[in-house]
Amino acid sequence: MTKVIGIDAYAVYVPRLYVDMANEWPVVRAPQMGEESPEKLRGKVISGVGVKKMAVPDGHEDSATMAAMAAKRLIDENGIDPSDIGILAIGTETTVDQSKSMAAYVLGMLEDHYGKSLPHVGTPQVQFACIGATYALEAAVNQFRAGENTRRYAIIIATDISKYPLRSAGEYTQGAGAVALLVCENPRLLELEPGVTGTVTRNERDFFRPNWSSTAVVDGKYSIDVYLDCIEGALSEYTSRRAAKRIAHDGHNGHNGRNGHDGRNGSNGAETTRSSIYGELDHLLFHVPFPRMAEYAAARVFSTLWESEPSLAGELHKVRASLENPDDRRELQRALMKSEAFRAEFSRRTEPSLELSREIGNVYSASLYLAFASLIEQAVKRGQELEGQRVLFCSYGSGASAKVFSGKVAPRWREVASRARFAEELRPVADGGRRVEIDVNEYERLHGHAEVERGHANGVAIIGPPRSVLPPRGEFVLARLGDAVTPKITDHGYRYYAFTG
Repeated sequence: MTKVIGIDAYAVYVPRLYVDMANEWPVVRAPQMGEESPEKLRGKVISGVGVKKMAVPDGHEDSATMAAMAAKRLIDENGIDPSDIGILAIGTETTVDQSKSMAAYVLGMLEDHYGKSLPHVGTPQVQFACIGATYALEAAVNQFRAGENTRRYAIIIATDISKYPLRSAGEYTQGAGAVALLVCENPRLLELEPGVTGTVTRNERDFFRPNWSSTAVVDGKYSIDVYLDCIEGALSEYTSRRAAKRIAHDGHNGHNGRNGHDGRNGSNGAETTRSSIYGELDHLLFHVPFPRMAEYAAARVFSTLWESEPSLAGELHKVRASLENPDDRRELQRALMKSEAFRAEFSRRTEPSLELSREIGNVYSASLYLAFASLIEQAVKRGQELEGQRVLFCSYGSGASAKVFSGKVAPRWREVASRARFAEELRPVADGGRRVEIDVNEYERLHGHAEVERGHANGVAIIGPPRSVLPPRGEFVLARLGDAVTPKITDHGYRYYAFTG
């Protein structure tokens, strides 16, 4: 019997600092970026791109501290004994060390905090732009399925700081944060479906970060095309494998109905015989470098899946018939996005997953799993029932690779969701939240430190993290970087972390 493996719980951590894209930022940037007015730039970013606020790491924070904070929350909120963790894997594209796995740093922070030695924990780091955490999740899940896990749990953490040059087109798609996922057998939250993952990998130059640069190089329009093409290719493999698995399952059970396949609909003969792949998907989640990108991706996916969806094929053909060049994919997607049918389907199946991204910005490898967290929290807020519903995950990483996979919401999902109150933290401190708005000058100071500040004391070079805006409290911090090169110790540049009480 196939083991049921999946996501048992999640936790999100985002820096307290943020820039409000509606306030000072467009006023300062509009003349610098050649925009007609602050109002035009404000509309472009908030309405066009879909970002309202941008999370900014404080001076004592980096990708490792955010990962450790997300892991700590996951452990504390779910009453986990750290000794029951067998794998602690990290997916990131903003690593803190060119050799050592960030996960080893994070494990060290957790060991110090909980006062436990955890030498048995595997600590890999997976780097492939924004898809790294998905590869890490896949590896951990397959280890459980193979029976090779040595402990009850695995923790997968997606953590990143999205950073682009100031006054560039990418500046308003920055952000920072981490999402930790608890993986185990018989999960309470999401049961991942085996044997249907679709994968595509291509050697592309759409987005990369040279070793000498602290910011990424991106070919914007080309990168969007690569993203969409890779997702479409992975989706094609997913649907083919899903269709083959369904046929095999139906043949084994001696019927062609959907009843017995997922338990959501009764068997009514021909009424359920040829349910489309799209009809079996309740929620479609995407990698979200910015919320509008999810609409582009949904348009590509919908235009592919609606062909075999009886209730929507007519709408797709109507849109195609109205085009001067119906074979132009971009033209079709733009027209489809304006249709009432698309707006209704997108609003129901994808829109709830974008709420957190609008308030945080781009978190690279964590963005798909932030979308999942947003879906769960929006369902709680709206009083929706998710049990048994199928979630499609469309993961993408530039360079380029895509994975499409799915899972079904587990019966005990509300046990996890009842504690999902992360959106409340995103309110400003004055409104009962934990966030603090910073001005453009402070933001630019923090942005200007690629890694560390350098200075001198008594003629001796010192290295340390940049000055923090908020005094750290109850969190992991980058305390210092080593500066010794002696016969007894060499640690120049080594990162030392601590937990502030």
